[in-house]
Amino acid sequence: MWNWLKENIFVKDMFLYILLGAFVFYAPSWVAFIIGVSTQNNILLGFSATYVLIWFGPFTPTIPAIFSIAVALKQLVKRIKRQKE
Repeated sequence: MWNWLKENIFVKDMFLYILLGAFVFYAPSWVAFIIGVSTQNNILLGFSATYVLIWFGPFTPTIPAIFSIAVALKQLVKRIKRQKE
C-alpha cells in the first residue's frame, strides 16, 4: 500500500492530475454557467451557483472525489502509455 501511494500520489505530476480532476468535477457548473450567461437563462445560472455552493460545504466529499478522479486519470494515462510501448 505504501509503495502504491509513493508511486501514484506523492509525486510532482499529481498536481496536474488534481487540477484536471477539479476541472472534471466542476465541469457541470462551468458548462451551465457559460450557457446560462450566453443565453441569459437564469435557471442555468441558478444551477451553476447551487452546484458550487452545495459542494463547497464542509461535510461534502469534494476533496476525496477530486482525488479519486485524479487517481483514475493518472491510472488511465499510465495504462495508455503502457499500451503504446
